[in-house]
Amino acid sequence: MAAPNIETIYDFEVHFETPAVTFLNTATGISVVRTVVETDLTTPRIEIRFEMADAFDPAPQRGGGASPTTIDYRAFNANFFATVITDNATGQAADHSVYRRQVREAFALSGTNWTTINNPYYDLKYCRPVSTDYEADGDFNLSTMSYAIVFGIRDDAWPA
Repeated sequence: MAAPNIETIYDFEVHFETPAVTFLNTATGISVVRTVVETDLTTPRIEIRFEMADAFDPAPQRGGGASPTTIDYRAFNANFFATVITDNATGQAADHSVYRRQVREAFALSGTNWTTINNPYYDLKYCRPVSTDYEADGDFNLSTMSYAIVFGIRDDAWPA
């Protein structure tokens, strides 16, 4: 599917976080919040964040769209973080590990969760678990799971 413009293709965060909100909410049944949104933060919840890393060299030709011979970076490394937040003061501690394992399971199915239907401009090459960081902050339990992602811009994503 061709993007309406180049800016849309390079809006990586929105295009990876938006489907993740849906599949993580389906997997856990709790609120999932992506970056740069205005919402009331409740617990339990999952906060997600997609962060770009580096592009793969050499930069190849686009291979599609109105300028198929234009040289552009098309394959990238990225990091994806999912933080499970529960509140001990309201009796959510027992569910913390349940949500954490549900997030891990959803990411283990990443090939079926990020598809050309909900993420039409990119091919997900892999999503590898990297680490889990746990912290307690007052009454809150936080587990941040990080994943290394490799993805590429699809040939048919370039605007006509």
